Amino acid sequence: MMKILAIIPARSGSKGIPKKNIKLLNNKPLIHYPIKLAKEAEEKDIIVGHLVSTDNKEIASIAKENGGNAPFLRPAALAADDSPVIDTIIHSVNWWEEHHKDTIHSVLILQPTNPLTAIEDISESIRRYLDNQPEANCLISICDAQYVRLPTLYHKKGKYLEQVLKEIDPAARKQALRRLYWRNGAIYISRRDLLLEGRKIIDDGPVYYEMPRARSVAIDDEFDWDMAKFLMGYNRK
Repeated sequence: MMKILAIIPARSGSKGIPKKNIKLLNNKPLIHYPIKLAKEAEEKDIIVGHLVSTDNKEIASIAKENGGNAPFLRPAALAADDSPVIDTIIHSVNWWEEHHKDTIHSVLILQPTNPLTAIEDISESIRRYLDNQPEANCLISICDAQYVRLPTLYHKKGKYLEQVLKEIDPAARKQALRRLYWRNGAIYISRRDLLLEGRKIIDDGPVYYEMPRARSVAIDDEFDWDMAKFLMGYNRK
């Protein structure tokens, strides 16, 4: 069995939405949603366990109230605004292996900011990742982004605009362009070696799992929050 550990990073200090990870979304704290997914994945025996990594006692307490495994507080050095996420993941892997006297194969990263992810997304992404072993070092979740056309992207340059990709004809027909996909942030699976030795979560050629746009909101601000709340009702239909 290729052992997969789920890690839920939940740092305090959110700027866009204060206390985002414990704010109530449909009467549940945001941290509830990835914990629920991790526990369902444990029950299906597709992961060996999960860890909630936070630097905040209140987040840890609420995570535990929601069934989460939050056995430590993340060191302050790993919780600054500019702290690399990879260091948080490595810290969690080292903690798990030291305390469980076991070596994992890969890590599944579930972020509280993606509360619409379903257990079938987790099951299918892990299946796809394992089906591509030993070649695949990582997997990311994506969704269709065809509504964004590369020729329509611009930088501000003073009071004027400059096309981001100048080599693409702004008048190019949509059908003539390569299809675009957005990394939606819902699911990352990374091999242990890639994390600890390569210090990367994603390499240059990740395997992918495509999610529907209706489950692909990544919450960063109040607009995203309202959209996630609306789509929760939509996805139940």
